[in-house]
Amino acid sequence: MGYFELAVGLLFVLALADLTIGVSNDAVNFLNSAIGSRVASRRVILAVAGAGVVAGSLFSSGIMEVARSGIFNPEQFVFADVMVIFLAVMLADILILDLFNTFGLPTSTTVSIVFELLGAATAVALLIVMGNPEAGSVIDYINARGALIIISGIILSILVAFVVGTIVQFFSRALFTFHTRNHTAAIRIGWSAIAFTVLSCFLLIKGLKGASFVTPEFYGYLLEHAVLVAIAALASWTIVMWILDRLGVDLLAAVVFAGTFSLALAFASNDLVNFIGVPLAGYSSWQAWSASGVPADAYTMEALLGPVKGDTLVLLGAGVVMVTTLWLSSKARSVTETEVSLARQDDGSERFRPGPLSRGIVRAFLAAGRAVERTIPQQWQTGLAERFEREEERASHLERPAFDTLRASVNLTVASILIVLATSLKLPLSTTFVSFMVAMGTALADRAWGRDSAVYRLAGVFSVVGGWFVTAIAAFTVAAVFAFAIKLAGGLAVGVLVVTAVLALVHTHRYHRRNGERDTHKRDQAAPTADRQTRLFDELFLKATATNATVLDQVLSALTERDRRQARRLRAMLKEGTIATRRAEAEFAQRLEDIRPDIEPWLFEQLDTLACQRDMLQSASTLVELASEHVLNEHTPPSEPLRDKLRDLRERFRQRFDEAKTGQPSSLKRGMAKALSEAAGFILEDLYSARITTRNAALLLGIILELGDFNRELDRSPVI
Repeated sequence: MGYFELAVGLLFVLALADLTIGVSNDAVNFLNSAIGSRVASRRVILAVAGAGVVAGSLFSSGIMEVARSGIFNPEQFVFADVMVIFLAVMLADILILDLFNTFGLPTSTTVSIVFELLGAATAVALLIVMGNPEAGSVIDYINARGALIIISGIILSILVAFVVGTIVQFFSRALFTFHTRNHTAAIRIGWSAIAFTVLSCFLLIKGLKGASFVTPEFYGYLLEHAVLVAIAALASWTIVMWILDRLGVDLLAAVVFAGTFSLALAFASNDLVNFIGVPLAGYSSWQAWSASGVPADAYTMEALLGPVKGDTLVLLGAGVVMVTTLWLSSKARSVTETEVSLARQDDGSERFRPGPLSRGIVRAFLAAGRAVERTIPQQWQTGLAERFEREEERASHLERPAFDTLRASVNLTVASILIVLATSLKLPLSTTFVSFMVAMGTALADRAWGRDSAVYRLAGVFSVVGGWFVTAIAAFTVAAVFAFAIKLAGGLAVGVLVVTAVLALVHTHRYHRRNGERDTHKRDQAAPTADRQTRLFDELFLKATATNATVLDQVLSALTERDRRQARRLRAMLKEGTIATRRAEAEFAQRLEDIRPDIEPWLFEQLDTLACQRDMLQSASTLVELASEHVLNEHTPPSEPLRDKLRDLRERFRQRFDEAKTGQPSSLKRGMAKALSEAAGFILEDLYSARITTRNAALLLGIILELGDFNRELDRSPVI
């Protein structure tokens, strides 16, 4: 078996891996609404989505051209170079998508594959041009127009999806309200009939496009008479919804199920090319070259310009692999949880930290809201506010859905409408971008982003959207580097890259599994009983204390060892302590709602512990500022007696925290005060002997005072 036969075989092995990795990320597109609304058990939701994926895979036969000629001009490349491009793309795609899955961030597999093809093709074209001055320019090798249309359509879909989702959800909520008693039969039937009509048209226009069993004439007839088809569907679904409503069926839940199936079908029919399009193109290239008898470095690939129909068995096999991954992949669950948490109706612990951009946007919206309020009559404001009032929730926040079935149905219906319109107008878009931005828009309209959570949710949205652009840059760069390596080193580079990819996948799998075990432990400890909550709070507070203790330890180390690099790292360590303390506070406030304690000693004890953590964090912050200034500004180092005493204090604090971890009573309380007093005495001796200046002495005394505060906070902490 030759090199190129092995390369084709490797492409299909990589395709199998890419299918499992890619669907773990794209599952968020069609699972988040059903899972977030808890319309059924996860098993039922996965069964519905799995049926849609299998159906969609059978409709994918006409969408393979993107990998063949949509991004680069194949007639400009010889067979050997095309195989370099395809191998580089598949290796890069696996690594990039797996990295996003590991951290639970949704990204676009369409953006990934487009920019990988662009990067690899550009790299190979550059090497060709450099090696042959008569080969023309790099731009001759790239389908610049096709790439630009795809990229611009994807970017435009971000804004359109967010705005449309916001508007539709606002009017839907104003019509339905949060109170189920306001959901009259006419409203339920009308909305559900419209939603099912949209989903039907979605299936007809999006699902049948390019299917092997549908003739172009029939598909063209459907598009030409789309309005009549929609009217007939609306009339039919209105009758069906009326019957189902009389039978007591939850119509909104039915819409969520239908939307989940439809978007799963669209995902498989649209995005399957992202995972198997490149290997199939590689196989077609090998078949054409094998039959030609021309050397691999002389046979140009005009064969890739022709249309292609996928093999039904291959497509069905790919669909089965994706469905299996949906059921088994823990990373798919992580990516879904990220989007659901950003759209949830309740507040709670936030994963993302706000920055200047998210804060500025929130302030601008608040100012705009106040300006709009002044122009709207008070009576209208009161009536509208009543439409958005939520029912009092009696269930625990752990038991409540992230949002209701109305918002879930809007998410799915609006995403379907936008995809249908784009398909009918032949505009490219990313199903990931559309699904995610619609969900964020509906969350905004539903006032899920309250004043206390908006800045964090916006930070999350910017992180995800920023990740999309990072995906584009990383995909282009990594694929280009891989293509350079394979083009120059051949099989040796392929072997090294495959081993690297395997090691990276093993490492990320272990990392994700460890994080998953910690999350599972946290959920197991979340039962709303006061005793268990007390233990959980103690664990959170001890963790925050340990983080601040590490900061203190490193402060003393940097001060005594005069390590400038360590001093510069102190601020990053302090940030970890701040996050740990705030997480403990957020968890405390979140769970108070579940256990609803009386205002008795238990609550005051927990509040006192919170105050201790805040004071420790403040002391740690001041210590970092003072120690950083002393070390980085090159002040006169502490004298040897003072340095020895600081080392002694460092060891004493370590022992105190070790005792706290094991629950032992502290034997160092009295000795700590004496040691701190002796350290202050050494500083004063150095000052009186003119060994140090008053500014230096002030810095060192400030450090000793903060160490004393830290010690007193440890003494009064109920946990320690």
